[in-house]
Amino acid sequence: MPIRTALLYIALLYIVLPYTAQASERLQLRLNEASSNAEQVSNQLLSQPTASFSSEDWLVLGLTQLRMRNKDTAMDAAERVLQNRAPPYLQAQAYLLKAQIYGILYRDTAIAITQLERAELILQNETDPFSLQLYSDVLQSFAQAYNQLGHVQKAIPYAERSLALALTGEQPEAELKARITLGRLALQNNAYNQAYQNLNLALQLATRLDDDEALASIHFRLGMAYRKIEDHKHALAHLLQAKERYQKLQRHSNYTHTLLFIGETYLEDTATAEQASQYLNEVLTLARQQDDLLRVGMALQGLGRLAVLQQDDELALQYFNNALQLFRQQNVQTYLHESSLALAELLFRRQQYADANSLIAELLPHIPQSAAYLQYRYNELLAKLAAHQGNWQLAYTSMQQASSLRFEQFTEQNKLQLDLINNGLNQVAAASQHQTELAQLQQQLQQQQRYSQLLALVILLLSLVAVCAVIWWKWRKPVVQNTVKLTSPGWHNFCQRVQHQAAKTPLHLLAFAPAAVTELKLQFGEQRLQQAVHTFMQQLKCSQLTASCVNDDVLWLALHTDDNMAKALQQQLSAQLQALLPERFTSQPFISLRLALQQLSDTPWQLAELNTLPEAFWLSWALAATLPPQQQLWLLALHSKTARACEWHSNMVRQDLLNAIRLGNIELSCNNTQLPASIADELT
Repeated sequence: MPIRTALLYIALLYIVLPYTAQASERLQLRLNEASSNAEQVSNQLLSQPTASFSSEDWLVLGLTQLRMRNKDTAMDAAERVLQNRAPPYLQAQAYLLKAQIYGILYRDTAIAITQLERAELILQNETDPFSLQLYSDVLQSFAQAYNQLGHVQKAIPYAERSLALALTGEQPEAELKARITLGRLALQNNAYNQAYQNLNLALQLATRLDDDEALASIHFRLGMAYRKIEDHKHALAHLLQAKERYQKLQRHSNYTHTLLFIGETYLEDTATAEQASQYLNEVLTLARQQDDLLRVGMALQGLGRLAVLQQDDELALQYFNNALQLFRQQNVQTYLHESSLALAELLFRRQQYADANSLIAELLPHIPQSAAYLQYRYNELLAKLAAHQGNWQLAYTSMQQASSLRFEQFTEQNKLQLDLINNGLNQVAAASQHQTELAQLQQQLQQQQRYSQLLALVILLLSLVAVCAVIWWKWRKPVVQNTVKLTSPGWHNFCQRVQHQAAKTPLHLLAFAPAAVTELKLQFGEQRLQQAVHTFMQQLKCSQLTASCVNDDVLWLALHTDDNMAKALQQQLSAQLQALLPERFTSQPFISLRLALQQLSDTPWQLAELNTLPEAFWLSWALAATLPPQQQLWLLALHSKTARACEWHSNMVRQDLLNAIRLGNIELSCNNTQLPASIADELT
């Protein structure tokens, strides 16, 4: 009997497994047809009594309704699949469909992610090819959802997992989708070379698979890539191809989206503003007809840019505010941040500084996770606002960050241009009827490189001019002292030496600066300040000194000593250095900060973490100034009460420090008196 039962089970498996594969393949064909001919498939299904519908029928109907943007009917169909207790594969399909309905039609990305999580839970342990392909689609949807929320860095790993899964399963269709998604995300993050590699491989795949929809999508992404490197001629060529393909495929939503970026591309040149107006107004009309509020907002934002170009500020304000309201309703973070920045830039130009500052403050928590181009624009505007308010240190650091981001963009642009030549991408272009692009790019390379270098130089000069305007000149002159041979006077080398020494022995860092350093340099010149520091270092007899450096008018010393000795040396050295200043400045505040490196971090210090320590100096000074002591010497010290109270490597180290102080995890003392945690609130 057991043998007979076992044989029966084996026979059943041979029957069921092929049937499962055939059913999955049949369903995939039906879904493809529903996606291509949504209205026709919908009419065929609805001509039958719904009482006879299988779970597959409901799923196919749901997809047709999604394509036709009938959100209530689409959602009802997806729910029917789940109510019918369908097999796991169909349930995962239904959850993915619900995620797409929430994300595309309801614009509720947060709920869409919850549906994707349910689909992933079903699929993560499946090994059959159809489940793996579906899992790849789910991972791509995760990437798109997090991208909608403005978390590009969180989206990229999902797209990479999707690609890895497709390659492992040797599934070219899934690989094609994954490479398009990765190309799109890389573009947003200014990783042009990575974007081009994925998009061109996708172009080869789409050509081989004869996938018209994918080819349209790739032409659209290539157009966006050329927009990124400011080659608007080739951008328009690709975007116009995408427009024609989407029109033939009757992909109305994609067609409208492509029109939008054709209009945005025409906006890049004042001579083609009229064409931009025609396209953007057509997009606005179509988006309203399609009840697509997201693209209504995008069209309004484009029209706002056009109004700025035409110097109609009142109309621009109206467009930007309307777009901002729509993006907030839709909770689409990337466009919300972009629109907020555009509005803040306009408000700054109109000298409405308080309103611009308010928008910048709202953006602050989101910028580290945003795309690189948004980080660049944010830092550039923040530098201008800080300079207007007289916060020159913030102005300098923000402009420096903006310049760094811009340099990264130029590097990627030039690298892409070189790769286009060296890798012979004319063969890929020929597959898509663009055989001449390589030769044209070769001719443009020298001009593009010169333009990039010139623009980079202009940005650097603007940064220096902003600093020079307030005599906020960086000082990196080497200093010499008798007891220690200083072979690395620059800040970077100072950090390297500190890192090396801190790994072997406890170190204290002391930082010194006169509060009226700008006034001193205005009256006596930078050389007088240099002379005071040089004399101080020559007179310094300190066997504990292991390294020193001047960075941004702040003298930094690294000392191998214990807490008590470091505290005594801080007071002694502060008084000595202050006494070397011109007489009228000896009675003004003199700032010093003491940092015990091993006490502030329970792990070895990295160079990136040491590079953020100037932020601790400026923040400690600013906090102490809210409760200024009566003495001329401000002897500041930061103490950590918990392990790793601050993420020193973070781009938001200043905010992390404020939060840690507010929570009592880090304490700031001035002249041996602990300052209240509430000072963090005073500063923010």
